[in-house]
Amino acid sequence: MTAILPAATIVTTGQESPEPSAVPRADCTALAGQLGYTRAIEFLDEAISVYQDRARPGYQQLLHQIQESEAGTVIVWHLDRLYRKPRELEQLLDLLDLRPIRVESAQGGSFDLNRHEGRLFARQLVAFANYESAHKGARVARAQQHRARAGLLHGGRHYGYNSDGTLHPVESTVVRRIVDDYLLGLSPTVIARALTIEHIPAPRANKWHTTTIRAILHSDRLHLRRWDRADQRAIPGTWQSVLTPAESALVQVTLLLPRQDAARSSRTLLGGILVCPRCEARLVSGVTRHGTRIYTCRTATTRCPSASIDAAQVDAHTEATILDMLATTAPPVAQRPHELLQAIHTARLRLTVLATNFGAGDLDHHDYLSQRVPLADALTRGARELTLHNQARILALHPAELRRRWEWLPFRRAAVCALLSFAQRR
Repeated sequence: MTAILPAATIVTTGQESPEPSAVPRADCTALAGQLGYTRAIEFLDEAISVYQDRARPGYQQLLHQIQESEAGTVIVWHLDRLYRKPRELEQLLDLLDLRPIRVESAQGGSFDLNRHEGRLFARQLVAFANYESAHKGARVARAQQHRARAGLLHGGRHYGYNSDGTLHPVESTVVRRIVDDYLLGLSPTVIARALTIEHIPAPRANKWHTTTIRAILHSDRLHLRRWDRADQRAIPGTWQSVLTPAESALVQVTLLLPRQDAARSSRTLLGGILVCPRCEARLVSGVTRHGTRIYTCRTATTRCPSASIDAAQVDAHTEATILDMLATTAPPVAQRPHELLQAIHTARLRLTVLATNFGAGDLDHHDYLSQRVPLADALTRGARELTLHNQARILALHPAELRRRWEWLPFRRAAVCALLSFAQRR
């Protein structure tokens, strides 16, 4: 907290944590009153660590005010709330060379930084404060490493979980819904939009974002694992899990593979899903001058000569086909999730190594392409297996849940992608 008093006098307190900020502010206000100051304009950097390299706008405003002042007094709750790095102290001292600014602290006494003795004591203090912060950081990191090796949840509050690792009764159901929708083939963008429309509170904002959904799906806590950074290995977590091991593997597979057609945002059933029989580009929806909705093929620069398709007719036929398949199709048998995850992870890793070797000049273009083909084929097979898992989950929905979801266009698009083969889509 920083304040400017009359006669170009400056009062400041720095504070890392928001909880006890009222006490330092009261102490500084009391000290200002003892020094004869009655009014103040405050600059506040709250919940921002002084030690870490983070922007402190309030502190920068204070430095600017010192530059504009001819004289004054800086009041802090403690000097290590003002700076904790030697270079910050030196920056402040450079500003004070031509300005008689006093520094008073509510805790720890005062230093006259315009005298050599005061600067000596301040430099000693900031050296000890810098050491204390570094030592504290090492202790915290060591404690977190110990928690990781014990499989304990990272300290602090996590969406979907209580601080002791048990499931939050409300938020965990939202996480469960996100996973269910994602494994049906819905994209993070579609999921975030639906949660926002239903006014479900988001973790940190007033609306859900795609990045928030992706962060939840990628999080180690969702997949019940901690990472031992020293040994570079995953350790099973001991907290309650929202997912089964098979579901966790499927989520990871979906994150590793390119998004399917249902991930494309569209207001129509088959926009971006149908494929042009002539040029194999994705069909987009449009409206003729007579108001008829169609699916047509348009490239970036010209229109494909392929004939347009009446959207109402093909949508009705597709929905009838999907509903018939939902009533008559048996769930498919797909590759086990953990085996699928291992195959996809291995193919992606080898593709990365292959690209690195090619970029370094260790492979010529022919060798790169010949080695890349089987790995790309492995990813294609993995995508087909994942589609079978999506299909099985859709077919396993309870009839009442299926009817409820069928009213939602993104779900119908996901059902098209899961139940119809690429050949049928054409």
